[in-house]
Amino acid sequence: MHIKLIAAAAAAALLLSGVPQAAQAKTIGPTGAAIVGGVAGLAIGAAIADANRPKKKIYYEGYAPPYRPGYYDPYFNQAFAPTAGVVCYPAQRLCYNNNGTVANNWTRRVYGY
Repeated sequence: MHIKLIAAAAAAALLLSGVPQAAQAKTIGPTGAAIVGGVAGLAIGAAIADANRPKKKIYYEGYAPPYRPGYYDPYFNQAFAPTAGVVCYPAQRLCYNNNGTVANNWTRRVYGY
């Protein structure tokens, strides 16, 4: 929808810029101003209406969400702390320090590499 609005605005700008040089020196008058204002108002209103509309979720054929809403595989919730300041995640087979860096020594001890 946004692309259509941009294209319409560009077309209007091209139409107005195609006016001969002599006519550009003149004002467009109250009728022309009302028309231009109305077109701009419609474009802005359509953009606002489109932004407020909920977006469709796209699912591909044969795809199903892995978990029901609000549920998560308990395998990923099995994090443990072998010592203070270190957390290990079995799903990743990695241990992390509290500052976010990988705890290589604890990864080697717990997972063997």
